[in-house]
Amino acid sequence: MVTYEKKKLKYEAKDTELVFKTIRERADVYFATSVFKKNANGFMWVKSFLLCIIVGFAYFSILHVDSLFLLVTSYLLLGFSFLTLGINVGHDAAHHCLTGRRKVDNVIFQLVFGLQGMCGYLWQLRHNFSHHIFPNINENDTDLDLTPLLLINKHQKVYWFHKYQHIYATFLYGFFSLMYIFVQDFISFSTKEHGNLKIIKIPFIEWVKLVLIKVTYVSTFILIPAYYTNFTLSQIILVFFLMHFLLSIYLSFTFFISHHVSEVEYYETSPNENIFASSWVKHQIISTIDFNPENKVANFLFGGFNLHIAHHIFPEVSHAHYPELTRIIQSTLKEHNLNWYKSFTFFEGVASHLRHLKNRAAALIHEDQINGDQSEDLLHTFGI
Repeated sequence: MVTYEKKKLKYEAKDTELVFKTIRERADVYFATSVFKKNANGFMWVKSFLLCIIVGFAYFSILHVDSLFLLVTSYLLLGFSFLTLGINVGHDAAHHCLTGRRKVDNVIFQLVFGLQGMCGYLWQLRHNFSHHIFPNINENDTDLDLTPLLLINKHQKVYWFHKYQHIYATFLYGFFSLMYIFVQDFISFSTKEHGNLKIIKIPFIEWVKLVLIKVTYVSTFILIPAYYTNFTLSQIILVFFLMHFLLSIYLSFTFFISHHVSEVEYYETSPNENIFASSWVKHQIISTIDFNPENKVANFLFGGFNLHIAHHIFPEVSHAHYPELTRIIQSTLKEHNLNWYKSFTFFEGVASHLRHLKNRAAALIHEDQINGDQSEDLLHTFGI
């Protein structure tokens, strides 16, 4: 049963087909020599197993520690290891490139996301069929549908406080994960329009999953620890909130510095037409930026998010292969004298994101003021 429709939008330019063809051909040569093809390799499975062990140990520790300091430490360890598991395993599974078996990957994806309180059904549709196809294209990329408290899109309503968004953004990001789990999931399920997607009908079983996931999450990470330990319910909730606040800041910057920075632009389709002037491969590269591409620790922790350009060109490939694919992309672009590839460090990305918020707000507030003045002049002209 079809549950959604996709807006017909096409990339018009064909001038970079040779670049894309060369990248693909060289990637195919690499995959031909890989035992694991496009799926997770042996090291990835070892990493996944270790992360699962750490998650289990952290939860066991939560139920058995007797000091508030150790409780906080255990919750932070649980949250960080679970988040790392989600970024590394859940994300690959969402793209069906963990095992390469669609049904198995779907089960793993739903499980990993569900245990973290998130319903994966709409997230997967929005991520795979909107953001990945049309990154940073207004009214098409669902990742541009952010909170009204942040002004990045010229189609958003401008408020006076946006002038200070670069100051309060980091604090705001501390609430991102809790808002997503307990509010945004329900809003998404109640919304028909998602960027280029129109939801026709959400299967009843997904509504059931949504409720069960929330109940299970609250029970597992708040109610059970409050019942089985000597800590009060208020202490558990406070530590739970602290865990989310700190990890949510880390998670938010991890997401935002790949697309929402000074080095990357936002784009529009042609007026009254579902056509985008650029080519697909060029747009995927210039609308995305890598961070710490050569850093092995970053590759381990971020599950390919730091090699985001390779992820956008090869979303069907496990992040275990992104280091080599990134080198292929870099060398191919260099041979064709194309300076599309960009990268910085994680902290340079954080600084760039905050600078971007400041500059974006200033530009859009100025534009809004000009439009407001023009509207007033028009009203005066007609004597209104």
